[in-house]
Amino acid sequence: MMLTSLLCEARIWPVVWRRRLAYWLVGEKENLAFLVMLGLPILGVAGIIYFAYVDGTRIEPARIQAVQREATRARRREVDLQCLAENIYFEARGEPLAGQYAVAEVTLNRTGSQNFPHTICEVVHETRWDPSRRRFVGDFSWTELDTGALVYHASSVRPGWSRNRRAVATIGNHIFYR
Repeated sequence: MMLTSLLCEARIWPVVWRRRLAYWLVGEKENLAFLVMLGLPILGVAGIIYFAYVDGTRIEPARIQAVQREATRARRREVDLQCLAENIYFEARGEPLAGQYAVAEVTLNRTGSQNFPHTICEVVHETRWDPSRRRFVGDFSWTELDTGALVYHASSVRPGWSRNRRAVATIGNHIFYR
């Protein structure tokens, strides 16, 4: 008898709770709104988790950033190589190969010096105020106007600053200074 009443009660309780839940949900509209508001964040989080791990694909943020940094470095190398090639071409295209190498070396030496910008393009296109001309002039003549050298000029000219520098080499039509 006791077993029969327990079995009966065990079968009745789920039915009773389902009816109470249905009455509670359908009976009052505020309860339905409450459940919907409670369920939306849960559904949103479940959706995010599902889409984040769909097909087992995961992209780590650190990997994305590393790829972006490498792409930025590759673009900068390409632009700097173009600036270096233009500088060699316009400054020493008629020079022997040693003179062209020397122009390239001066450009690269400047990027490592604290007195000059640190990228090749910034070095090539750097300008300084020339008080005698009362205007900005480029360090490399083609942008306006080693030997371990940091500056040089064509041997056909004698700029005033050259008297304060030590010549380290003369290659082709250029004189190089430290």
